[in-house]
Amino acid sequence: MAAPTAGAAAFVLVVLLVPVIMRLCRRWRLFDSPGPLKIHAQPVPRLGGVAIALALFAAPLLCGRVSIESGWPYFAGLALIWIGGLVDDVRGLSPVIRLASQIAAGALVWRGGWHLPLFGDGALDLAATCLFVGVFANAFNFLDGSDGLASGVAGIIAAAYVALPAGSPFGHAVAWSLAGACAAFLIFNFPGAKLFMGDSGSTALGFTIAFLGINLYRSVGAAGPSLLFPLWVAALPLLDAILAVIRRLLGRASIFYGDRKQIYDLMLARGWSARRVAFACYGITAGLAVVGWMAVRTGSARFYLFSAPILAALVLAAIRLGSLEAGQREARIEQMET
Repeated sequence: MAAPTAGAAAFVLVVLLVPVIMRLCRRWRLFDSPGPLKIHAQPVPRLGGVAIALALFAAPLLCGRVSIESGWPYFAGLALIWIGGLVDDVRGLSPVIRLASQIAAGALVWRGGWHLPLFGDGALDLAATCLFVGVFANAFNFLDGSDGLASGVAGIIAAAYVALPAGSPFGHAVAWSLAGACAAFLIFNFPGAKLFMGDSGSTALGFTIAFLGINLYRSVGAAGPSLLFPLWVAALPLLDAILAVIRRLLGRASIFYGDRKQIYDLMLARGWSARRVAFACYGITAGLAVVGWMAVRTGSARFYLFSAPILAALVLAAIRLGSLEAGQREARIEQMET
C-alpha cells in the first residue's frame, strides 16, 4: 500500500498548497493575462505548477519506498525543468534556454541509468533519451491551452501506469504521485479555471510522464507491447505537438511561435465548450490507455494493430479541422507555448 500512499499525499499537498499559491499570485500580481493566444477573458493566477512540482517531489519520498539516493536522476531532472518553467512564468525565458534545460534533464536521467532500450548506452542513446524527454515536456506544454486539459490527460496516463502489472516500486510511487497531484489540481483547473499551472507545471507533467516511460523500459525492457506503451498512451499530446511542428515548418515560421491551431483550439473554434473539449480528450486518452493496458497485460501487440485505424482516423480528423493550416501571423509570439 506504500505507492497508493504517495497518491494520497500528492493529492493532499496540492489541495493545501493551491490556496496559498493563489493568494501569493494575487499579492505579487502573477497572472496569465488575456491575449491573442489565450481563451480566457480575465487574468488568472498562473503558478499552479509550484503545487504540482512540490507534490511530485515530496509524495514519492513520503511513501517510504523511495530515497533521494536511489531516485536522484528523476528529482534532479524534475527540478531543472521546473525551475526553467518557473522562471519563464515569472520573468520570461528564452526558448533556447528552456530547451537546453530539458536536454540537460534528459542527460541527468540517462546518467542515472534510465535510458531508451534501442541504442545501447552510447552517444546515440544519450541523444535519443534527451529527445524523448524534450518531446514529452513540450507536448504537454502545447496541450496546456484549455482549462483542465493537460492535468486531466496527464492524470489518466498516470493511472494507466499505476494499473500496469509491470514496473518498479519507484515507478509506481511516481505514477501514483502524478495521478494524485493531477486529480487535486483539476479541482481548481477544471473549466472555468481558478488557477493555471503555467509552463512550470505543464513541462513538469511532460517530464514525469517521459520518465515513467523510460522507467518502464528499464524495468521490463523493449520486448513486445511494452515498447509502444509510453508512446501509445500519450498519443494525443504527442500527435498534437507533431502536427504543430509540421504546421509551423510548412508555414515557414519558427517552431517556437505560438498560434491558435492546436487540436483543442480547432474544437473550440467549432463551438465546443471548454468542458466538452476536456471530456473528449479524456475519453480519447482513456481509450488509448485501455488498449495499451490490454496489450501489455496479455503480451500481445494485436490490440495496437486493431486500434491503429482509430488513431489514424483521429489524425485525419485533426487535419480536416485545419491543424496543418498556418495560423494568422499576427497571432504568433516568439516564445514557446504558454
